[in-house]
Amino acid sequence: MGTFNGNAQGGRFSARRAKTGVRAASAGKQILYSLLLLLDLFLLYTIIMQLTHRQQAFQAGKAVNLMLLVLFILGAVALAWLVYRARAWKRLLCLFLIFVILYLIVVFSNIPFVKKYRDIWIKTAMSTMWHQGLATYYFPASQVDEIERQKNAAIAEQEDQNSTDPAVVLESNPDPTGWTEPTGTWSGGEVFKELSPEQKQFYSMFYELDVESAEAYFTDHPDALENGYMHMLVNESSLDSDGTSIRTKLGEKVLAIDVENRILLLEVDCDGARGVLAIGKLPERLHLFPSAKVAIVGGKTDGYGETAGTIAKRNGGVLAMTGSGFDDPEGKGSGGKVAGYAMCDGKSYSGEPFKWGYKRLELHENNWFYITNTYEKVGSDTTDAMEFQPAMVVNGDPLDIGYWTELNPRACIGQSKRGEIMMLCVEGRGAGGSWGCSLAICRDIFMQHDCQTAMNCDGGTTAIMWYRGEPVMRCSNSSIPQGRYLPNAWVYVGE
Repeated sequence: MGTFNGNAQGGRFSARRAKTGVRAASAGKQILYSLLLLLDLFLLYTIIMQLTHRQQAFQAGKAVNLMLLVLFILGAVALAWLVYRARAWKRLLCLFLIFVILYLIVVFSNIPFVKKYRDIWIKTAMSTMWHQGLATYYFPASQVDEIERQKNAAIAEQEDQNSTDPAVVLESNPDPTGWTEPTGTWSGGEVFKELSPEQKQFYSMFYELDVESAEAYFTDHPDALENGYMHMLVNESSLDSDGTSIRTKLGEKVLAIDVENRILLLEVDCDGARGVLAIGKLPERLHLFPSAKVAIVGGKTDGYGETAGTIAKRNGGVLAMTGSGFDDPEGKGSGGKVAGYAMCDGKSYSGEPFKWGYKRLELHENNWFYITNTYEKVGSDTTDAMEFQPAMVVNGDPLDIGYWTELNPRACIGQSKRGEIMMLCVEGRGAGGSWGCSLAICRDIFMQHDCQTAMNCDGGTTAIMWYRGEPVMRCSNSSIPQGRYLPNAWVYVGE
């Protein structure tokens, strides 16, 4: 009887298995199939949004999006069948509920850590041209609108932040025939007493350098001193180079020392992102040079831009970086039409005026930068000017720019209290493993170098810096390593 019942029970089990399919898969496979199905549905949602909304999460043509739509639909069907066969519906439901809970926490929680990085994510997406969907697809409109309100409030705070006359005497402009020891935190101290007159002159000019690391480098590289300290050219700024072993007193890596042109090139840490800070000690050499075919005020065409390197080479520049922003419809602009107003060597160039909240950076005949509102009259002794936002340092004071926390490639320009020109560009969006930084990081680096005036320039893919004929930072678009076509560029003219 027991044997008979066992066979009968086995027969019932066999019949039940025949009705329900194969035996349940292992827990690991159930979880894997469930996760893959959720991921596929998430990507399917993204593609549907790509096809139905104006904002984009990634740049792709309609044909590509339609092909991906078909693939993800087929993938969802196949994965749903695997989940069914593996009897993983309960695990799928549990994972879905976990996802929903995490999503609600990320979107609606005011936990400081969560809110900080949620805001950074939304700001970063909304500051781009082709990736705004990374915010609008996944976050409610109320969250995105709140970020916009924060931006308007931050801009309003800058309304009255304008330069007064920087009647500042250059604190470190050494007499070429003598020795002037720098003051403040840059003081050389006792170490300078043991140096030769030529060394003292050199380290007075490049007061930022750590003498011990510099002398150790010169010992290992005697060719650097072949023409003496005052005719030295050390250049390891190429993207294929690791830079020198010379450090500044702040610990920054030195990439180049160009005595003839009074240029110091440094690699700086921008909160994990790679930045390049160029210091030009002769402000009279700085100009905003235009593209050869940029549109002028009242012109009939929009013109055409050039890379910063091309603009520099044509004008005898040894150092150059991004200048004005430009009209860029659908990310396909030619760089030939200035956004806002610009002046190059006294000649005006203008596109669509910037709306409220933008600032103008003016370079005057006295070789000092001034910052003012875009609706103010251009200074009568202005030689070069550009417009963007926000101002970062005005009258030697760091401004509150806490809104601009998004991680982006950066291009900023400023001037120290000694009159030195400071150009700072930061790699981002994955270029060289660098994801960019907030503007507050850039501002703080300027302040470490005794900044008097500084303003943000057009960043993103437009951010680029050139030195001696080649880029010294990676453009965020690897397909255009020379950088985008620009309407103008800040150029430091060489010997």
